[in-house]
Amino acid sequence: MKLRNIFTILAAALTFAFVGCQEEERFLSEVKVSSSYVALPAEGGSQTIDVTAVGAWEFTGIPEWLTVSPASGSGDATVTFTAGKAESTNEAALELVCEGAVQTINVLQMTEKLEVPISTCAEVNNGQDGVVYRVKGTVTSIANTTYGNWYLQDETGSVYIYGTLYDGAEKQFTKHGIEVGDIVTVEGPRKDYNGTIELVNVTVIEIEKSLIKVDEVSPEDATLPIEGGEFTVTLTAKGEGVTVVVPEAAQSWLSVTGVSASASTTVVTFTAAANAGGDRETELTFKTTSNGVEYTAVTALKQTGSIVECSVADFLAQPVGTALFKLTGRVAKLQTGDYGNFDLVDGTGSVYVYGLTATKVEKNDKSFPSLGIKEGDVVTLIGTRAEYNGTAQVGGPAYYVSHIGHKTATVAEFLAAAEDDTRYMLTGIVSNIAMDKNDPTKQSAYGNFDLTDETGTVYVYGLTAGPVAKNDKTFPNLGIKEGDKVTLIGTRTSYNGTAQVGGPAYYISHETPAEGGDDTGNEGGNEEGGDDEGDNTTGETGPFTSNITWTLGAGSYDGSSDTAQTGTINGEEVNNILKLGTSKAGGSATLTIPAGTVKVGFWGVAWKNKKGTLTVKAGDTTLFEKDLASNDGASSNPPYTITAADSDYYEITLDAALAADTEVTVSTTDSAPRVLLWGLNSYSK
Repeated sequence: MKLRNIFTILAAALTFAFVGCQEEERFLSEVKVSSSYVALPAEGGSQTIDVTAVGAWEFTGIPEWLTVSPASGSGDATVTFTAGKAESTNEAALELVCEGAVQTINVLQMTEKLEVPISTCAEVNNGQDGVVYRVKGTVTSIANTTYGNWYLQDETGSVYIYGTLYDGAEKQFTKHGIEVGDIVTVEGPRKDYNGTIELVNVTVIEIEKSLIKVDEVSPEDATLPIEGGEFTVTLTAKGEGVTVVVPEAAQSWLSVTGVSASASTTVVTFTAAANAGGDRETELTFKTTSNGVEYTAVTALKQTGSIVECSVADFLAQPVGTALFKLTGRVAKLQTGDYGNFDLVDGTGSVYVYGLTATKVEKNDKSFPSLGIKEGDVVTLIGTRAEYNGTAQVGGPAYYVSHIGHKTATVAEFLAAAEDDTRYMLTGIVSNIAMDKNDPTKQSAYGNFDLTDETGTVYVYGLTAGPVAKNDKTFPNLGIKEGDKVTLIGTRTSYNGTAQVGGPAYYISHETPAEGGDDTGNEGGNEEGGDDEGDNTTGETGPFTSNITWTLGAGSYDGSSDTAQTGTINGEEVNNILKLGTSKAGGSATLTIPAGTVKVGFWGVAWKNKKGTLTVKAGDTTLFEKDLASNDGASSNPPYTITAADSDYYEITLDAALAADTEVTVSTTDSAPRVLLWGLNSYSK
């Protein structure tokens, strides 16, 4: 078979009319490539593949129209193929030679346009990145009228269109005249963006204008008050009748109470009940048919609700939506930057706040620094129940209500302070923990003890897991023991003339002294010492370092390995990254999680343009299993340069504090093998 015929069959199979790269790995014992086929666009451009080799390698047979960089090297590398604009189809079969082994790389730059068959939305969602798909469906909503971002839906599902071209140009979407309800056929390449399936910069093939359109709504802002009322929608409908669809989730509070039609105009009246909860909204769908074709129009309706004040635990139990919740808790893991990202912790749990602003705004305005909030401060905020990659968070963005700051002080400075509402952060050694009167073998649930630093001793009258108005008896959950070093925040009070920490005080962190004088179990701290080969005993500090130790297993590497796994992450040097897996097989390591741990946090990414599935198990129990997001910096050889997103941080919350040190296995599969982990930390809160 001639080379041209090989390429023609391949192009038809993968719809290479645009550009794509088959995500499959070709194996030789000496050299391996992430794809043995490279497709370049007719107008010119670049594509990359990953090369993994045991030694020196070189490409041969490179034609004049193609640039390969690098064309030779040693070990792992990312290779870029670049071509200028082509007047006719170019094709080449390059040879990648490594220690006598030869891997063929087929390169195609096709100028002939291939007719792409129409696929369903389901086929796109279950399809392959880089492949061009043609889909036909109804426009259900338009998110951006500059670039042309919108949702297309057919009978099998929905696909997000991210960018719509007009005569090949961007930012010309309005020239198409596309409206909600139109039936549109588009063509473009598929992309999985953090779990959202998109067709990117699509070309519009055909527009069939809808026979039903929303002309007017009343009230004009489509928002009803908290006490309820009527909402009317005026439609132009040129089909055979009008069908009104109220989503099942809204039927308990919204009903159709009137429909009137004259000529091509239809007016539908809805009645909403009073709203006893938070803000709520729904989408109303109107349908008409003509010659067997169904046309739709959609409009949104909102109803104002009350702001629900609740605990973190109650917030986590709520469904994702637009309802507003008021939360109060202490600030933990405050991230650098202007967006106001942190964990909010109260006595019932912890939740990630994805952005806090000074006032209620549609988009984060980077006003967080003006609030002067510090780690450990108590913040009251309002936000929505949101979610990212299955993890709950406060969204909106959340906006500021109030906060209570604190001062850092020694015990002596605290004792000298006046009795008022000022809050102080104190750090000291715990002694004389009060015991339960009914069971002297157990600690009192109230958390009463002496706190001592180098300047003196003060009595702590009650310590809680989070800031509360009244002691909620959460002290036993903290796992604090005699001799632990505790950081807390409380007010200067007294009893019968004797100074004490009141409030009640609330917990920030604690450290448990290890045998030999080393500190272990500290939140965000480090463990030094240990003789086991493969333990992470670097003793380094920083935002992405680890306080959990591990032992390397098959196919795993870290900072102590021959190819030391180090890098720069968000500008910070990290000298001990845990790498699991190779290009051919998965890897594993065994973590030792210290007693008292209630939560484990870590950062992780998958290899560039690859799938990496991480599984965390304690014995036969699976604690965590997820596909980590691929990262362009996770490629080639260390040191890595990685830009990590907030979504690359994960937490595993245990049902109860560990009673003893526990071994946990982290592993990857042969089919999704390579991931990088760092900042593995245990927390006792």
